[in-house]
Amino acid sequence: MNNHYNFQMKQHYRSLFILLLIPFLGFSIENDFNYTKQKNISKAYIVNSDATLAVENSYGTISVTTWNEDKIELDITIKVSGDNEKWVNQRINDIDIDINALKAIISAKTILGNSGYQNQGRNNSFEINYNLKIPKNGSVKLTNKYGNIITTDLFANVDINCKYGKIILGKLWNQSTIQIDYCSNSVINYVKNGTLNAKYSNLKIMEVDKLDLVSDYTDIEIDDCNVLKYESKYGKIKVKNIKTLDASGNYLTIRLGEVFENLKLNTKYSSLKIDSINERANKISIVSGYTGIAIGFDANFAFDFSISLKYANFKYGNELDFYTKEEISNSKKYTGFYKKKDNNNLTIISDYGSITLTKNQ
Repeated sequence: MNNHYNFQMKQHYRSLFILLLIPFLGFSIENDFNYTKQKNISKAYIVNSDATLAVENSYGTISVTTWNEDKIELDITIKVSGDNEKWVNQRINDIDIDINALKAIISAKTILGNSGYQNQGRNNSFEINYNLKIPKNGSVKLTNKYGNIITTDLFANVDINCKYGKIILGKLWNQSTIQIDYCSNSVINYVKNGTLNAKYSNLKIMEVDKLDLVSDYTDIEIDDCNVLKYESKYGKIKVKNIKTLDASGNYLTIRLGEVFENLKLNTKYSSLKIDSINERANKISIVSGYTGIAIGFDANFAFDFSISLKYANFKYGNELDFYTKEEISNSKKYTGFYKKKDNNNLTIISDYGSITLTKNQ
């Protein structure tokens, strides 16, 4: 019943994600227009080497690159298309960019003007695209709705908020704060020290040093991670290689490749699979309910174990040595060791979810 319910919820949030994208797609789904107008805004400002660029946009793409100059360049394109010439003229005149420039911070905000024009006729479109250059040591604060945010490697602080689009980010070498809502097919190359809040999204991160994650109805995939802390509900967490994980979350599909050091996990109504606990791992602690657990461990990983279950079973091989086996009614407890006593610790408490522990060949 748990797996069926989880499947239904995942289908629900994916359907809702598509439904909520419809207003965004309505601005670009048509390609043939009778009238098209475009205006460009180009500005350049001499700034401090660590200046901040703050942009608020909607209905378009924000693209950021860095260079070795103490200068910020803004190249903004506003494009309006439609079958009603009056609407096209009114719309392009209404859209403007509010720019404020100081040596320490440049801000730019898209002003859409009279939104009443946007529904005149079925076949119309408008977009506002930012191409930006900042100093190599400059920081960014980017907000975009109904559009994408794309950056090269960034070396200073990053604050990004994206809704109904996607993010494609290079390596983030400093502190990063990222909020994504309804963003699919998103990618980050590297996070040095980040905070990520994600809802109804899909994100892949190639490499992480340290990340605090809060997610709802979101699929997260990470290739290599040193330290990950997450609080998540509904979705999938997949990490290929992880050193330290401190996590809690419910209604999740959790897939971990190799765990190298420590794992602390609290989960309910989920499924958990760990391919391998590395021989150098130290402490593995899992508290779960209504969750099936399958764990593989390296043949050289020596550990003491304590397994406590209610309304569940423990499946294991003959390589384990037991101190105690207690099986009373619907409660079971097993303690013992593998390979060497008084070593690393594996502790699992599971209610209504069976455990399989397998030595890898």
